[in-house]
Amino acid sequence: MRRIVLGLMMSMFLSVSYGQLIDYKKETWAEVKKSKLYVVYEEGGTSAYDKALKEAVDLNWKFSQVEYVDYDQFEILQKDKHNFFLLSVDYTLSKTGRYDENQSIVLIVRGFKRGAKKGDISNFPKLAILQTGNLDREPYLPLLIKYLDTNIDQVISGKVTSIMGNAKKVKSFKSKIKKKTLYLLESDLNDKIKTVADIKKDYVGEVSIISKAELTNKIKAGDDINVFFFTKSSTKSYVHIYNAATGEEYYNSFNLITKKWPAGIIPYHFKKWNK
Repeated sequence: MRRIVLGLMMSMFLSVSYGQLIDYKKETWAEVKKSKLYVVYEEGGTSAYDKALKEAVDLNWKFSQVEYVDYDQFEILQKDKHNFFLLSVDYTLSKTGRYDENQSIVLIVRGFKRGAKKGDISNFPKLAILQTGNLDREPYLPLLIKYLDTNIDQVISGKVTSIMGNAKKVKSFKSKIKKKTLYLLESDLNDKIKTVADIKKDYVGEVSIISKAELTNKIKAGDDINVFFFTKSSTKSYVHIYNAATGEEYYNSFNLITKKWPAGIIPYHFKKWNK
């Protein structure tokens, strides 16, 4: 059980809720690069998630040095604004109506001089955020860490300078989805899209449904494949396509979960990938 949580978030978070960098200043990431990134374990390094996280970071985080710490160590280090942390976080966004949220994410944050009160890091300066979902998230960790490493390098190099620039880049990559086989799990299907044949009625690219173990191996190996990834809250389904070789994101969007548009892969998204 994660001990770090987020309470009510600011509107800025909503604008990056698909999974983005938040800080696009070269100076910020140059500071991270010359220091180190503290990766905070959920359960002291003993859980399946912690082990998968360490493996993902060791293989795919090239940007800076890392050090793994448990929560007690984090409580000591967190008050220094010169320290940077990668945290696995549960957050809730409580608003009336259909937009209630409850998700799991990975954050990169800067230390905060007053520290976290009862594990709540809402006031910590946030540099990056990625959705990880609630279940079966371990296979995707190498992909998500590679995405962070790749995109931070692009900020440092000046290739991406803003959230709008990042969105434009993702939009330009959308046409690449159909050029590689798209891999997904059976759990990514739903009562509207039950088979590959259902997808192929409206999508021109190749699609393969494989086991979680097979997908895990392909992602770890960095195969040149496209991976369907979605995460959901009580009301929304967020859809991403990542390339496992480069860590680039080729697509992100969302839909409100209804009987007509359930969570997972639906025509609303994949019809756009034909273009």
